[in-house]
Amino acid sequence: MKPVSLILSAAYVEPELEAEFGRLPPAFLPLGNRRLYVHQRAAFGSEQGKIFLSLPEDFEPDASDLDELARMNIEVVQVPVGLTLGQSLIYVINITAISGSSLVILHGDTLVQGPDLTMTDAVAVEFDVPPGYHWGYIQEESGRITLANDAVEREHRMALTGFFAFSNASLLVQSLTRVGGNFLQGLIAYSNHQPMRTVRSDGWLDFGHASTFHISRQAITTERKFNSLVADRRMITKSSEDQIKIEAEARWFDRLPPPLRVFTPAYLGMVTDSHRKAYRTEYLHLPTLADLYVFGRLSRGAWDRILAGCDEFLSACLPYEDESTDASPALLYLEKTLQRLEDFARFSGLSLSEPCRLDGVWLPGLEQIARRTAESISPVLSEHQTLVHGDFCFSNIFYDIRSERIRVVDPRGLDARNNISAYGDRRYDIGKLHHSAVGKYDMIMAGNFTLNRHGPLNFSLRLPENDMIRSVRGAFLERTFAGLRPQVACAHPISVLLFLSMLPLHYDDPKRQTALLANAMRLFLNLDDRVSS
Repeated sequence: MKPVSLILSAAYVEPELEAEFGRLPPAFLPLGNRRLYVHQRAAFGSEQGKIFLSLPEDFEPDASDLDELARMNIEVVQVPVGLTLGQSLIYVINITAISGSSLVILHGDTLVQGPDLTMTDAVAVEFDVPPGYHWGYIQEESGRITLANDAVEREHRMALTGFFAFSNASLLVQSLTRVGGNFLQGLIAYSNHQPMRTVRSDGWLDFGHASTFHISRQAITTERKFNSLVADRRMITKSSEDQIKIEAEARWFDRLPPPLRVFTPAYLGMVTDSHRKAYRTEYLHLPTLADLYVFGRLSRGAWDRILAGCDEFLSACLPYEDESTDASPALLYLEKTLQRLEDFARFSGLSLSEPCRLDGVWLPGLEQIARRTAESISPVLSEHQTLVHGDFCFSNIFYDIRSERIRVVDPRGLDARNNISAYGDRRYDIGKLHHSAVGKYDMIMAGNFTLNRHGPLNFSLRLPENDMIRSVRGAFLERTFAGLRPQVACAHPISVLLFLSMLPLHYDDPKRQTALLANAMRLFLNLDDRVSS
């Protein structure tokens, strides 16, 4: 009989992580553009038995999380707040009536790659753990586990990593109950009746502390098929099949005016081999705004400070101008979009002239949508021409809560004619920010959407909506960036064109590509109501 698995996540993250992400159970922390529980479920494999996830009773998962948990056949157990880890475990075992089963237990802040689910009466341990934290140290002799205090020699101490296998859930409940719900003492009491062995963890990652969280998450990258990212604790190397793109990004970093370098990771130079170009930057142990937007639960005040940091960077770019930059709005916005739409139509077989339909509402064809949207963008003025990032969306912006400063990566480095240049229309950066803060681009990239297709260009689209999303949208629309309000910067129509122009770039995921198309229609419907979502 397959063991029952429990992911224990019925408490909230520590204060330092809460300050970064909001009040979340550890299994809901972001990892590789998904929540941690998605990776924990994947580690169990497809042959696992029933899986339970414990959560605090006062925590309400978003609808998208409930859908995801149901899809993965994970059953949520709400646990009263204030219980110890051991008391919480007793509660889950009793309320789920699984005391007659064998159990695999994984702490909610832990990820173990490929755990051996055939093990029984075993605890996963590690000898080399980061110093400065209150790890649970044990020692084991002939199957009997005892606590290891500071007097025990280091080479004999083993830290519990958060993965356990028990053959007798009923005995585990009895053992925990006898010691008042103390998890470590209960583990020792269990081993006194049922010998347990210690095993080294395989691919153990800890997400329970701020520093270990950011170190562990670098093991998971989110590059697209045409990019490659290689990271270690000190630097990240980015390469691509598109060598001009890599050179443009590298030159943007290399030639950045010194006062602006506080907003970027340290640039560590180009790397060239016979096959592809690459460049290196400092690895940032920080969350992206996409992490915070899609997976966090931050307050309106927190987002006000984050967006103030975005304004600080864009404003710092203002003194740097290049009069030689092509100032044609038709080239920058409409012509680029029409060219991309033609590429999309050629590969998808969809018509650019046939009317579209979203949620039962008829719209013009895609070409007409692009042309009408471009008409809403006022001419580029000389005052708009400054140093720009060129891809200023949430996924390319990190936030340092300690300094309240953003750090940007993955600049475009090309102008409207695809010449290497760091200059352009500053409104484009504000439009990029709009397509995250209002357009919900990062939600789509994370797969948080419901899409139904009723015909070639006839869709229904549902995107997440909650208090924090409304706060982000309000905070964005109510402030200025580099002296311009989003409405004055034509951010909404620019955002519509961005969603249309990115369609051929997302060939690697047709479902996501279709959601981006439907979302462009959604934003076009709201073009005359610029404060709408």
